[in-house]
Amino acid sequence: MKTFNKLYLIIILLLVVVEINAIEDVNVLKVGVQIKPPFIMKNNNQYIGASLDLWTKIADSLNTKYTLVEYELPDLLKAIESGEVDIAISPLMVTSTRIREFGFTQPYYITNLAYATKSDMDKDFITLISNIFSVGFLKSLIPLLLIISIFGTIIWALERKRNAKQFGKGIHGVGSGIWWSAVTMATVGYGDKSPITPIGRLISIIWMFTAVIMISGLTASISSSLTINRLKTEISSFDDLRKSEVGCIPGSGSSELLDLYRIQYSNYNTVEDGLIAVDNDKISAFVYDDAVLNYAVHSSKLDERIEIVPTSYAKEYFSFASSNYALLARVDRILLEVIERADWERDLQKYHIEYRH
Repeated sequence: MKTFNKLYLIIILLLVVVEINAIEDVNVLKVGVQIKPPFIMKNNNQYIGASLDLWTKIADSLNTKYTLVEYELPDLLKAIESGEVDIAISPLMVTSTRIREFGFTQPYYITNLAYATKSDMDKDFITLISNIFSVGFLKSLIPLLLIISIFGTIIWALERKRNAKQFGKGIHGVGSGIWWSAVTMATVGYGDKSPITPIGRLISIIWMFTAVIMISGLTASISSSLTINRLKTEISSFDDLRKSEVGCIPGSGSSELLDLYRIQYSNYNTVEDGLIAVDNDKISAFVYDDAVLNYAVHSSKLDERIEIVPTSYAKEYFSFASSNYALLARVDRILLEVIERADWERDLQKYHIEYRH
């Protein structure tokens, strides 16, 4: 009988231990993440980032344990919807499509849709070079050279007898006349050659005024071309994006906005791939989140070649997401308290993220 009682107690203790472990396992949340610098990053197999710092504070307040599971964006969205993960802490944009499938916390960061494009300095230089070697520019250059040659030949014909030292005979003399015509048009006026006959000087005055007008017109044409090109590449609305070659990450909140407005875009797997495409002139603009683009450009050392232009017409709200609405309610209460504290601003600054009220 005593042996039976001892065996019974051992079984009861084993059952209690199993039950305690089961309870502990239930309390361990499965947290989904997607690499999205600077909010979620991986360094030496350790996850870091602003979103993770925020979640750590929330989990500590909830007194709950958790494990991190990494997904690609499409798989993460499916895992949230199916309940495979208890909550996703990557910065997910709240969209009308997603909110029908699962719930979101209050936004913890508000950013803008932005696009990465070549810097103005780089674009102006490329435009200038392309204009110089364009068919239109060469067509306007040929008449200019013809006029220079005509005035140079006229001066040579008028000066060759009385001013033979400066405007000699034959081809050499004609070349000297054209040289005088060119430097006079450019307002350089070296002074090595100058007409001495009255009619030659009269023609010189006429040519000087004509040359000033022609140079002014040429300068205005080049400046206008640069200005027009900048206006054409400036994107200030979704309609402007339709006229440009655009890239984006498929399945992202930014791509959903582009799909909503029926804007065609090329698919890129990562922000870095999109920025390389912009830098190599494969696309005119890469559309994504302002904060993420700024961090990527800075960390890739592309600041001098690529600029980030935030838009004012599309805000993006970053939130945690889950299909467990009871958990979302608990997280929400603590999340609002955390982001109202001063240490949240310090966390953002640590990852070079602009703090926004």
